[in-house]
Amino acid sequence: MKAAAWAAALLALSALTLLVPSQPGYDAWAWLVWGRELAALDLDTVQGPAFKPLPVAVTALASGLGDGAPALWLAIARAGALAAVALAARLAWRLGGGSWPAAAVAGAGVALSAGWWWHAAVGNAEGLFLALVLAALHQELDRRHGRVLALGFTASLLRPEAWPFLGVYGVWRWWRDPALRPWLAAAAAALPVLWLGPELVGSGDLMRSSQRAQIPNPGAPALAPRPALESLARARGRSPRRARDRPARPHRADRDRPDARPPRPVR
Repeated sequence: MKAAAWAAALLALSALTLLVPSQPGYDAWAWLVWGRELAALDLDTVQGPAFKPLPVAVTALASGLGDGAPALWLAIARAGALAAVALAARLAWRLGGGSWPAAAVAGAGVALSAGWWWHAAVGNAEGLFLALVLAALHQELDRRHGRVLALGFTASLLRPEAWPFLGVYGVWRWWRDPALRPWLAAAAAALPVLWLGPELVGSGDLMRSSQRAQIPNPGAPALAPRPALESLARARGRSPRRARDRPARPHRADRDRPDARPPRPVR
């Protein structure tokens, strides 16, 4: 109940940011379009960024709000970014034996990451992803393994990078906790279906998202001579062109799609 109250408070706080004219970025707007199409059973993913099951599922549920759906997604994404800062601080406080300096450093480390608030402002899912991962770590400290798996599974619907960690944890819990085995089997079966199934229906190509994800966006670290070093430089805030300074731009193959045009600001 306490966690639900905190989540509601963060969502309300993020909703206040919508008093400033806002609009989703390219990826977030594509998820909104796909969510509306999914709700209408007319999904088309031929063009657009890589498909992510969780945002599309949320925006499908929000599609009934009509013009209010973009505002709701922005509020959720921004609440995720706020939650990640708070959860990082609390995790450091717990691991540090109640150390407030540790909590402050951890929270600031997330909040001051290059581009963090820009991604939150345009509705990207990085903040929500980190919040889910940190929440799972908190549950592991409390030995609530079922909740860890649920949060890890949800995070895996945002980023495939979470799959190996969820897999290793799942194998461990399969061995240690037989009661969780039906849920682990269901999660293992559902994960590839939720990622690949919509692409098969929407584009006819199971690997479209994977191929699209390998095409760097303009200004991405992957285009630098040394991508790894460029990523580290941006994390330190020394890059001459930080992520938050770049406007949301569609990939050149998607610019002519009517659904990819920027929406009107949310007021």
